[in-house]
Order: sequence, then C-alpha cells, then structure tokens
Amino acid sequence: MIRLSGFALLSGLLMASASCGSDGAKPVPPGHQAPESQGSLDLETLVQQSIPGQGGQTVREVIRDQAAWTAMWAKLREGSSLPETPPAVDFTKDMVIVAAMETQPCVSKVTVRSAVESGGELVVGILEAPPAPNCVCFTAERPIHVVRLRKVDGPARFDVERGQTPC
Repeated sequence: MIRLSGFALLSGLLMASASCGSDGAKPVPPGHQAPESQGSLDLETLVQQSIPGQGGQTVREVIRDQAAWTAMWAKLREGSSLPETPPAVDFTKDMVIVAAMETQPCVSKVTVRSAVESGGELVVGILEAPPAPNCVCFTAERPIHVVRLRKVDGPARFDVERGQTPC
C-alpha cells in the first residue's frame, strides 16, 4: 500500500493537470493563416482557448453580419477574460466561423481545421478533442475556436471528427 501525504497528492494532481495539452492537431495561431490546401479557404484564428468555469452547449455557426457577431461574442465572453469588444471583422468581404464544445469536465480543445467551398455549400472541418479518461482536473472548461475567412454564400455543413486531449 502506498501512502501519499496531502502535499504529495496535491503536487501530483497539479502536475497531471498542468501536463494536459496537445491533441496532435495543428492549431492556427491567433493572427496567422492556416496553410492553404487545394480547394480550401484561408482561415485566420481570432481566438482559440478554453474558458474555465464557463457553461454552455455545442456551437457550430457561421456568422455573416455584425449584429450576429456582436450577439455571439457576448455569449462567448460570459464569465471569461475575453475583451468586451469583439475582434473587428469587415463583413462586406469576410465572415466568421464559431466552434465551441459543451462544457467539459477537464482540459479539452476544439479546432476549426478547414473550410472548403464545394458544390454550392461551405464544408467546415472541426476537430473536437474532449479530455482523455485518465484526466484529473479541478475546473470544468468550455473550449472555443473562432476563425475569420473570406465570405462565402450558401449553407454550411460541419464535418466533425472526434479526438482526445491527453493528460
């Protein structure tokens, strides 16, 4: 039988929580564009983070006007340190894709990986990576990813792949 002091147990849990991270996806850093592949649209990350303690459901939405963007930003920033004013978007030429996972019990990540105009529709590739079963965390969080891209008409279809965020 192994006995751990309270300090050793807490230290171990904190190190396990801090080691949680990469899901193997290549995120698009804020202010940068994703590498362009044939037929895909350039994506620019406006924000990608997990918001500790934020409640919420899954969001997969294309925003094509300022009023919808302002309303969505207000929902995304609830209980977070995100700025009150949303990032500037010129909706005459650009639009925004918002992906958010429902609140997760531990470290997790969502990534908008691609956007392709195909057959009159926009096909958006998303990777959702909830926590691995062995993760131990102290705070639930809600992962979000918001990208800007060239405005495209037509309906959007979201192709979602499930991954896993290791600890």
